[in-house]
Amino acid sequence: MMVVAFVKFWVLLLSLSSALLSIHAAPYETNGERMARGLPPARPKFGRYVPGVVTREGPTAVSGAKYARTSPTPPTPFKGRLQVRTNEGHVLGNVRNWAGPASISGINFLGPDQDSIVEVLTTNPQKEPINIVVKNPAFDPPFFVGASANPSNSHIGLGLRNPLAFTNVDSTPPNSPPVPRGDRLVESAIWSFDHKTLELKAQWVNPDHSKPPTILAYDIRNNVLFFTGDIDAYNRDNSFPASAVHMFLLRE
Repeated sequence: MMVVAFVKFWVLLLSLSSALLSIHAAPYETNGERMARGLPPARPKFGRYVPGVVTREGPTAVSGAKYARTSPTPPTPFKGRLQVRTNEGHVLGNVRNWAGPASISGINFLGPDQDSIVEVLTTNPQKEPINIVVKNPAFDPPFFVGASANPSNSHIGLGLRNPLAFTNVDSTPPNSPPVPRGDRLVESAIWSFDHKTLELKAQWVNPDHSKPPTILAYDIRNNVLFFTGDIDAYNRDNSFPASAVHMFLLRE
């Protein structure tokens, strides 16, 4: 009996020793090294080890997969009519869609079928000035809604009366100074868009790359929309004063 008890004691002691050796095995010990020491193979761990990064459970396993990248937000199309309002919010009408040189430079009073239908492509938050393009033009191209200037008075700002035409223009890059098109200088990507109020505001870039106040104004007598950097300076030199207005997208 004493012999049997002694043998059981040594078997238990060897089992405890093996368990302790298993606990204190080297962090990067291979299965071959473990089997040579009489230990069972280690359970497989997925991922890759980062040397020197150790937790209480051993080296930290880091997934080999690349971090997922957020896809760029695709532009959202907004389609509708351009509605002009006074500073007090009174609706004056929608931007017209007429044939000939008049095209979009004023407000339509011939019925809703003569309104310009436009599309605005933008992201939220907006990354850069955007374009507005007319989708149902009754006029010849180009079809972008923008500003046009005579080269001799293309610089606007405080104290300057110079007007810029609100009209259809060729496409130009965002934040670019005016681009020559024939005998005019034009800019198309001048618009910012408020996703909540749906207001569209313009920012003209002067030839020297400065960004002046850009006010949309309306001459009711001549039914003409235009831009200026100083509405008071403009009105001082004109017999028929114009009023500052705001433009909104009236979504369909």
